[in-house]
Amino acid sequence: MKKIIMALLAIIVVAVVGIAALVALVDPNQFKPMIAEQVKKATGRDLVIDGDISWRFFPSIGFDIGKTEFRNPQGFAEPNLAQFEQAELSVSVMPLFSQQLEIGNVSLLGGRVFIQTLENGVSNLDGLSGQDKAGDNADQPATESTSVEAEQAGSQTEQQAWQITLAGVEINNASALIIDDKAGSQTEVERLDFSLDQFAPGEWTAAKCNIAGNTGELNFSAEGQTELLIAKALDGAELKALSLKASAKDAANDIRNANISLDSFKLGEWSTIDFAIDGQVPDLSFNTQGSTQLMVDEAVKVIDLKAAKVSVDAKGASLPRPEMKIGLEADAKYHLDNGLAELPSLKATVDELALAGNASFQSADIPVIRFDLSSDNIDVDAFLGTGSESAPSQASDGEVQQAGAAGDNSSATNGKEKGQEPDLSVLKTLDLAGKLAVGQFKAANAHLSDVTLAMTVKNGVFDLSGLDAQLYQGTIHSTAKIDANGKLPTYRVTKQIKGVQVQPLLVDVAQNDTLAGTGDITVNVSGTGLAEKRIRENIAGTIDIRFADGAIYGVNVPEMIREARATLKGQKAEYVKEEKKTDFSAMSSTINLGKGVASTNNLDIDSPLLRINGNGSTSLVDETIDFAVNTSVVATSKGQGGKDIDEVADLTVPIDVKGNWSEPAFSLNIAQLLKQNNELEQKAQREVERGLEKLLGDKAENEDIKKAADKLLKGLFN
Repeated sequence: MKKIIMALLAIIVVAVVGIAALVALVDPNQFKPMIAEQVKKATGRDLVIDGDISWRFFPSIGFDIGKTEFRNPQGFAEPNLAQFEQAELSVSVMPLFSQQLEIGNVSLLGGRVFIQTLENGVSNLDGLSGQDKAGDNADQPATESTSVEAEQAGSQTEQQAWQITLAGVEINNASALIIDDKAGSQTEVERLDFSLDQFAPGEWTAAKCNIAGNTGELNFSAEGQTELLIAKALDGAELKALSLKASAKDAANDIRNANISLDSFKLGEWSTIDFAIDGQVPDLSFNTQGSTQLMVDEAVKVIDLKAAKVSVDAKGASLPRPEMKIGLEADAKYHLDNGLAELPSLKATVDELALAGNASFQSADIPVIRFDLSSDNIDVDAFLGTGSESAPSQASDGEVQQAGAAGDNSSATNGKEKGQEPDLSVLKTLDLAGKLAVGQFKAANAHLSDVTLAMTVKNGVFDLSGLDAQLYQGTIHSTAKIDANGKLPTYRVTKQIKGVQVQPLLVDVAQNDTLAGTGDITVNVSGTGLAEKRIRENIAGTIDIRFADGAIYGVNVPEMIREARATLKGQKAEYVKEEKKTDFSAMSSTINLGKGVASTNNLDIDSPLLRINGNGSTSLVDETIDFAVNTSVVATSKGQGGKDIDEVADLTVPIDVKGNWSEPAFSLNIAQLLKQNNELEQKAQREVERGLEKLLGDKAENEDIKKAADKLLKGLFN
């Protein structure tokens, strides 16, 4: 026993003497030039060690390095790519003999990294990877001996697996600056603190991080912590109890709190993520909360989200409503290899609006989007607050004056907007195709049901291949195409409306009840430019109208006929209280559009006792009307099956329609009426003279007989 103690004391004495000799005889600072030379050879850059290098022997062997700088080439904004004020590293010696690498605490103080990309694309990271030297030897074939040595080395590695432990890592007061002159961006990490507790493969350890910085005018900060497990074979990792808090702010945006938590994470297993974010962006404040189940497959090729839920409470002037509640529920899958995101189950709500279905997104220079969605009810007017129910409230005289002034400014603004083309650039940035089905739909106060829509957007062209719906007891089928590739967009629209009740449609859409009946309308129009002014000026095409069993409100043609007859006789028509409307059994017309004018020359309205035809035009630009309508009485109880008007010796009443769209004015054309009366009187005179000649022969020339005939005719026309 005494010999063993003496041997141990001898070893200790030798170790102490050796350490003393090492400290006395070997100055680690003498290695600075050699280290700098090797770095220069490997990178072409200068390594400057201003601080001292000193040995450490307790509790393990190691060293401390003072201020050290790794230089940039000439031409960059800062002299150093990387630098630090102080670094410490130690390794236990004895465990090395048992293939155990026990690293002490690694400490880095005042570290800084500077990365810059110049306008010509050159970066201060260029040439550091050593790929050029590796590339020089890449084409040289491996010799047989090299292969054998590699196999032997691999075999030895398997037999002699090292165990690695780390007492901890501390990075304090580190910073970084990344400048991209080519992109005009700059990101700065003003402070980074990081710590890792004692670490060994196969055992859990705790990590913490605290970071603050800015990118452009946006200042950000974040702090987080988690527990980390590295597999013993160093071929996998796990996380648990991850929590992250972050904030960001600039002159316009303020993300006050962003909290994310994750219960655990391991490849191939489901994790639970919860998050909450609240903040303020221009004209909008929001509070967002959500959760989801997350899984990344072991090959790290697919990310799965299950039962993802997001709810947003938003307030602000930029919204259609002062306050809105937005919700999203979905299952999703993202393929990392091709950037494809799939949403096989999707439900989105915005207040009372709800959509459900599926969608997909393919990441590319022009993203590819596909969707198939449905909704029970969409009321756009209620959502936007533009329905007919929203009437202006009573206001004081002062408020009315202010509203009038605002209206004047609004008119000027609207005038500019009427000539301003919509921005359709988005049509060139998407490849979109999808379908939408809606049970009940309301927009611009028009009510539709059983709506189905199919559309595509590709290469700057919007194509509505089909819009079908039930519309006021009838149906509508519509197609449309907008091409945004020219200097001005072009469009083509077709519509087939069948069996629609016209009056309730006009009342809802235009607050106009002047026309009633069952209508068939065919629209085929095209044009250039989508600004309202250009649409009115450039639209071209036809609108065919076929109405049945209806009425025109605001004018009573039979009453005007009675007035016309009384006028011809120099009398006043007997007043009969009747509704101002003219019934018809059929109405048809073809309206031609072009050069800012809508015109027709074949307006035809038939009723049991009337025939009405007309022609004229209306300006689409200033909304004026100029129509001439001729109304004839059918002198037969057979109505539409009776004689044509030219076979009936009766009166045709000319009616002028003037004014504008909002206030059309109907009036008798007295000049035309009197001219017609003269023509009838002259025709009757000739017929009477021929009758007298046949009846009386030469006596018909008698003056007394002529006077009697003239008196009879005047009685008929006066």
